[in-house]
Formats: sequence, C-alpha cells, structure tokens
Amino acid sequence: MTDKKSSTTYIYENNSSNKLTKYRVDGCLIDDHNSKCDFLLLNCDKKESYFVELKGSDLIKAVEQIDRSIDLLHSKFKDFSVNGRIVLTRVNTTDLKNSKLIRLEQKIKRLNGNLKKQNRQMTEVN
Repeated sequence: MTDKKSSTTYIYENNSSNKLTKYRVDGCLIDDHNSKCDFLLLNCDKKESYFVELKGSDLIKAVEQIDRSIDLLHSKFKDFSVNGRIVLTRVNTTDLKNSKLIRLEQKIKRLNGNLKKQNRQMTEVN
C-alpha cells in the first residue's frame, strides 16, 4: 500500500499464505467527510486486523483517523485483534507524548493488538 502524496509505503509480506482481505477505508468503506484511515487489512486465518494510515508528518491526525476507523468498523469483526500502523514521512518528537496517542495505544492493547509507527516505509512479515 502506498501514498503517492507523502511517499510512504506499508508492506505486508504474507509468507504463510494466509487469507488476506484489503479494503480502502477512506472514500469506500466509510464515505463521509470525517477522519478515517486509508486502509484496513484483515488476516482472516490469524483473526488479525490492521488499520493503516499513510501520512505526511501529522502523527496526531493519523492517530485520530485510526481511532475513528476502529470505532466505526471493529464491531463488524469483533473476534479479530486490532493493530494500528502509521507510516509518516517524518515525526515531530513532541507528538510522541500526546495524550491522544497514548489513549490509542492503550485502546489497541485492550483489543489484543499493538500500534506501530515508522518513517517512510514499514514492512511486516507474517
């Protein structure tokens, strides 16, 4: 998954040949003018969900987008763990202590997942 505007990339290597489903959230699954993440990736075999936001440098906006998307979509697959993935072109270090980020990390942890942030490109191997 790539974002041409911000030159960020998220790669999910499916070495286990699990059944995956990818959705474009912004403008497809959620078609309104409010915040939502870019993609939702479901690993159906492992019962894992990945809310992915590809962004320029606004970490807090990305956090808000993932948080709202989880609120709107998680009820449709409650038995899946929830993971958040944010890929930015750069991070403002003061944002790393923001209460919205801390709350999202705690929320995702309660949903048996984790939140990861990376600059430019993130690759996950499963």
